[in-house]
Amino acid sequence: CLTDEGAIMYGTEWCSHCKAQKELFGESFGYVNYVDCDLKGDECVEAGIAGFPTWVVDGELYPGKQSIERLHYLTDCEL
Repeated sequence: CLTDEGAIMYGTEWCSHCKAQKELFGESFGYVNYVDCDLKGDECVEAGIAGFPTWVVDGELYPGKQSIERLHYLTDCEL
């Protein structure tokens, strides 16, 4: 649902907060629209990403690890 709603998580593989964010999803993280800023730095700069992780939902930036409940609120996806 997050992907269907256009939510994107920007992060890196070395970021401990990104790792913790991914762990909230378990195996389902494979379905999240994720941009690795180490591999796609230009895309992250264009999106205005200043820290990791950062979620973009409806063009708004939400820096930091987000709870599942917060992502539900931002996207109206079911928990």
